[in-house]
Amino acid sequence: MKNFSTKALALVLWSVIFSFGGCAVMDKNIPGWSQYRNPDKVNELQLASSSIGEGNPVLLIHGFGASSYSWRHIIAPLAQKYRVITIDLKGFGESPKPRDDLYSVYEQARLVRNFILENDLQNVHIIGHSYGGGVALVTSVYLAASHPNLQNSLVLMDSIAYPQDLPDFVEVLATPGLGPLIIYAIPNTIQVKSLLKKVYFNDALIPQSAIDHYAGNLDKPNAKYATLTTARQMLPTDLQQFSNNYASLTIPTLIIWSKDDEIVPLEIGERLHADLPNSKMVVLNDVGHAIQEEQPSLLLPYLQQFLDAGTHRTAPNSK
Repeated sequence: MKNFSTKALALVLWSVIFSFGGCAVMDKNIPGWSQYRNPDKVNELQLASSSIGEGNPVLLIHGFGASSYSWRHIIAPLAQKYRVITIDLKGFGESPKPRDDLYSVYEQARLVRNFILENDLQNVHIIGHSYGGGVALVTSVYLAASHPNLQNSLVLMDSIAYPQDLPDFVEVLATPGLGPLIIYAIPNTIQVKSLLKKVYFNDALIPQSAIDHYAGNLDKPNAKYATLTTARQMLPTDLQQFSNNYASLTIPTLIIWSKDDEIVPLEIGERLHADLPNSKMVVLNDVGHAIQEEQPSLLLPYLQQFLDAGTHRTAPNSK
């Protein structure tokens, strides 16, 4: 009875907080694009990674609060033709979680760009989801400026890209006082299950194994610190100015979006499609924000067809 009461109280608190929202404060003192434009080539930390298969590399970049685990359903199918590389972003999964203030997409992309250079990834296809899509965009801008022949193509899935209203759970985590209260007071499994209900279109498809895995990740040392810091730095204050770089990205790009995405709205994807000169867009119905977890069989044919066609660069298409 005691455990039930504790869980019930946590659920009520979680629901009330989401109903009222928070007053998120984005970190305004973190370095912006002007400071990151010419990054150093040495990483102070090593991102956790794994690799399977042979062929041109396909680098998978997960979203906020996730890890390489989020790609579990599509790794083996893609590895039949490609060398599939998964990484855990700084602060997530098995990667280091230093207690510093550098968790923006610019910092993450600097680490990913250096990972690509250090591992000599030639003709790399980069696939990014959500927050990881923002990281993939910045990484692609880096590579286009300094190593334009390294990247073969780009896939963006329900990706952050422009200033937008934060999802309610990110706003809560980014709110001073409230964010730490929530992430440390409410049991991990309740937090994760509540968030996955916003990520999935069909809640019945949420596996208990995923809840347990992500809840376990939150138990790692400094994981909650990294989550809170990333939430505050989710959207750089100069993101609108940075988005001017998108028009110069001429690599073939596939944009995949859920029509019913509650996290990053479809209009963000449509704007990306208009700004990226060599992009194609696919809009999927009856699936949520994390297509690769909820309906991987729906996603895979589009990925495989795009990757298979991407052996050579193509000229920007007309729109």
